[in-house]
Amino acid sequence: MLSRKSAVEYLFDDMNDTPAYLYGDIDWPTPMSAMTAILRQGGLNPSQGRYAITIMDCEHFKLQEYGGDLGAPVIEAGAESVERMIRDARLVSSALRNSGVEHEFEIYDENDQVVLVIKNGIEHGAQPDAFGAG
Repeated sequence: MLSRKSAVEYLFDDMNDTPAYLYGDIDWPTPMSAMTAILRQGGLNPSQGRYAITIMDCEHFKLQEYGGDLGAPVIEAGAESVERMIRDARLVSSALRNSGVEHEFEIYDENDQVVLVIKNGIEHGAQPDAFGAG
């Protein structure tokens, strides 16, 4: 279950005016080098740092707080347009899907409305109530 708004506000504290953003959940492979390899095998250009992977093919897509005793990694992703955020999400989703990594991405517009959900590579229309229930 995605716990969207509080995590998104934390991640995008310095990106308050971002027109589009993504919140997601990934069945995280460990170690971090395994995720880097998955992304690279999927045709992406990941840059691995000490605690984060930046996907260079995307406008702003990071998998951070990854490794050590930091807990579960988090996704930080935003773009200057919904269209670009969808494009970037599709790229990452394709790489994950091709390696069998389960994932779910919610893409939001500047009004904090869900515009697209991608689950394991399958796109679903906006389902704003689907994640708040339960």
